Amino acid sequence: MSEKLNITRVSELIKIEDINKWNNGETITISAGTGVGKSYFIKNILYAFAEKENKKILFLIHRTNCVNQFKEEIKRDNKTDIIDIKTYQKLEHDELKKYENNLNNYAFIVCDEFHYFLSDASFSKTTDMSLSLILKQTESIKIFMSATGDYMRNYIHNVKDIKTIDYELPIDFKFIEQLTFFAKDETLEKFIEKAIEKNYKSIFFIQGSTQAYDLYKKFKKKCLFNCGKGDKHYKYVNKDKINNMLINEKFDELILITTTCMDAGVNIVDTEVKHIICVVDDVGTLIQCIGRKRIQNNDDKFKLYVKSKSNQQLGGKETQIKKKLVKADFLKDHTVKEYIEKYPKETDYSNIVYDNVVEENNKSTKVINELMYYKNHLDICDIEFMKMYGAYGYCKYLANILGFRNEDGYYTYRLIEENWREKDMEKYLDSIVSKRLLNDEKKELIDKIGLKDARGRIQKSITLINAYLEENKLLYIILSKTTKDKNRKSIRFWEVNKLTD
Repeated sequence: MSEKLNITRVSELIKIEDINKWNNGETITISAGTGVGKSYFIKNILYAFAEKENKKILFLIHRTNCVNQFKEEIKRDNKTDIIDIKTYQKLEHDELKKYENNLNNYAFIVCDEFHYFLSDASFSKTTDMSLSLILKQTESIKIFMSATGDYMRNYIHNVKDIKTIDYELPIDFKFIEQLTFFAKDETLEKFIEKAIEKNYKSIFFIQGSTQAYDLYKKFKKKCLFNCGKGDKHYKYVNKDKINNMLINEKFDELILITTTCMDAGVNIVDTEVKHIICVVDDVGTLIQCIGRKRIQNNDDKFKLYVKSKSNQQLGGKETQIKKKLVKADFLKDHTVKEYIEKYPKETDYSNIVYDNVVEENNKSTKVINELMYYKNHLDICDIEFMKMYGAYGYCKYLANILGFRNEDGYYTYRLIEENWREKDMEKYLDSIVSKRLLNDEKKELIDKIGLKDARGRIQKSITLINAYLEENKLLYIILSKTTKDKNRKSIRFWEVNKLTD
């Protein structure tokens, strides 16, 4: 069942009478963007229902930052009698240790940001354990919430064959004022230098903690650094300042540099934050990151800068993923005995294939981690889809999701290094307007343009170079002319002319 209404808040979408209709063991999904009241619905509407019925709620979260923030809220509002907060990782740890996870005490099990099961499956081998534990609860109503949970909902439907009651609010990205892509890591430093110069309050989401910390080191005086507690760089985190940020939902420094440990649940309520920069691989995680800034009004917008991926980089990633799947694909179609004979004494370092005990004593078998397997195949499908867009496939794919395409079908994002290159090119072309370009000067122009064919060969044709200038809206044209030297010998040269707008 899918509920689609012309409303803007989850508490308007799901009312007490809806909750009354839910039965034990049912699975509910709530698909809605950030800042539209998913958590508010649980902590207020569902809480009031559970309190009246003398029932308990388990609220599951996947980031420690979120746990701290939510616990403070629940404690402040005196709701700890009804709502317990845990992490998915705690459930997984207890399952690994064979501790009892008695979830039957809870009438409602709320899985916040349930895209976690898939997004973290790209590197975590235990997300399937918490998911399986939750799904098998027959006495609890399971509520799965996320702004980016479509793939996970499809997994529950198609792989687990579980029917769900679905509620959905459309996601609008109109709060993103401008979408810009950049290709080089060095550009991050330029962004910070510009932010300091212009006093732009900014958030940098950088997936790799080493890269995030190295950037922070260069601009310490203006920055606040954050990463996960289990990270080797956590010793450099100012815990008091991060805690204050979580409580006050605002940071005092000009720039926050954080890993994706802050990709969900954490709120930043600050209209001064006008720039968000992301170096994040997973598109779903990227969308979660930009949702950390809570929009306060129609004028509260920000500019988004995203590290791009070339089609060549996408192809390289696809090749890596396919290599990870080789052993799992073989096991799908063969027996465990055949698998061991094919890969004797080999470990599957991707962790997609692992050993598991069976009912009989002293015996084990080879098992495929279903979630990891599904996640990797999803990533391949996404990459194939991105490449179908042609040149700048990743940029067009993301621009399409975020609504940066006009009525004529043209994408309206920027490629910042291309813009910088064009500005440098304009300066250079201006400097040689009307000059006679002989052999050495012609070669310099050809090298500056740097136009190459599919085989990487530099293009020297004046026709092709002029076509390039026109395509890139550079208002210049190169003319081929002839003059005579003092001996009346003909000399051919190029001349750059500037066109009027």
